[in-house]
Amino acid sequence: MMMAIENRCGLCGGGEISAVETCIRNLRDARTRVRECRGCGVQFLHPAPAVADLKQYYAQDYRKEYGAESYYEKEAERDYSTIEEFFRASLPEAGLRVARVKKLLRSTDRILEIGCASGYFLKEVAPCVGEACGTEWDPSYAGHAKKLGFSVLENPEDFEGRFDKFFMFHVLEHVTEPIAFLRELQKKMTDDGRLFIEVPNRDDALISLYAIPEFRDFYYQSAHLWYFNAKSLSYVLQQAGYASDIQYVQRYDLSNHLIWLRDRKPGGQARYHHVLNDRLNTAYAECLAQKGMGDTLFAMAYRRTK
Repeated sequence: MMMAIENRCGLCGGGEISAVETCIRNLRDARTRVRECRGCGVQFLHPAPAVADLKQYYAQDYRKEYGAESYYEKEAERDYSTIEEFFRASLPEAGLRVARVKKLLRSTDRILEIGCASGYFLKEVAPCVGEACGTEWDPSYAGHAKKLGFSVLENPEDFEGRFDKFFMFHVLEHVTEPIAFLRELQKKMTDDGRLFIEVPNRDDALISLYAIPEFRDFYYQSAHLWYFNAKSLSYVLQQAGYASDIQYVQRYDLSNHLIWLRDRKPGGQARYHHVLNDRLNTAYAECLAQKGMGDTLFAMAYRRTK
């Protein structure tokens, strides 16, 4: 259920705004609500936290709250007591991400991952490129990536020179001003550079198809300022000066969805792997992607020519 409220969209400036009735995980400000713009299609938290508060949060508390969990599995199910354990557990998905873009990589590329955490994607992509660098606000996670031999600074503008490829995996939803941020990236991008972005899809089947209230309350969280669908992500990229191709990806398996449907709680990833084989999981993922209900949006973008 949604009700009309007064305000304007923080993304497109539109005035057709509605409130989304849902809980917000790890809520830090009792005034905060989820709102939706009927113009560009984005959902967003309002009021948004100040940039200085966000930087402190990501440097100190964010990884404690979210670093040991996925978007669909509660922390108790994936208890990583050290950064190294989390790094190793994250390598398989990093490998899938590299496979998705490998044909577009060159051995001479200089790449930058924004929000590189402990460096698991950098570790997997490094053999495919000339130089792999990262940005990270959490000093502990940045330190782990540095120990692996990668150059890691806080922000893209802190690096000298330009990059051929940029990667942002579940980062854009945290950025206060995504359009302005992506515009600034072009200053550090080579003329034929590319940008790869992954964000959660707010048209996820658990919300748009199965309509599970408990998942909706789990899905919205204080760390995510924006909730994109294909329409709103396309709008952001276009306004930032990029042409793009947006695809749907399903990261979580059928077992995960069955547990959400049965128990109304997380913890089902790979639960029934002994029965639901890879072929079935692949077919299910393809069906959701075809209907625009994959849990993740994957955008490949490049500088738009005038």
